[in-house]
Amino acid sequence: MTDTLLRRVIVPVANEADTIATCEELRPHLDHSVELVNLLYVIEQTEGYMDPTSPDQLREEARSWFRMAESMLDVGPAFETELRAGTSIVAEIVASATDHDATAIVFRPQQSSGLLSQLFTRDLKDRLLTESPCPVIALPDTSGDEPTEVSS
Repeated sequence: MTDTLLRRVIVPVANEADTIATCEELRPHLDHSVELVNLLYVIEQTEGYMDPTSPDQLREEARSWFRMAESMLDVGPAFETELRAGTSIVAEIVASATDHDATAIVFRPQQSSGLLSQLFTRDLKDRLLTESPCPVIALPDTSGDEPTEVSS
C-alpha cells in the first residue's frame, strides 16, 4: 500500500505540537518508495479581521516547524515545504494536493474541547473529505490520549 498511497503526500500541519505528533505518526509509514512529502502550513486570512500575529511571524514559526519535521522524517530530497495563505484552509490544502499531483493528504486529527471548536473541526474534516482530489488519510493517535473521532 505504501508504494502507491503514500508515494506523493501532502501533510498539513497547524502548529508546533501538531507537527511533532504528525511526524511521529507518519514516520513509520514512509519507505524508499516515497517521492514527495510536502509539509504544508496554511496561514488563514479572515476577511475584515486583524490577526493578532503578523504574517511574517507566522511564516517564521512555520519555517522552524518545517526544519524540525525534516529532521524527524528523514526522507531526504523527497521532503518539501510549502506556505500558503488564503481565506479557506481546505481550499488551500486541496490546491496544494492538485498542484503536486498528490496520491494522498495525510493529517492527524486535532483534539478539540468545547462544542463550537468540535463542530468547526468536524466541518473542516468533512469538507476536506468531500473536496479532496485524492484519498485523505487520518493518522491514528497512538500517544495514549483519547482517540479522536473522524467521520467520512
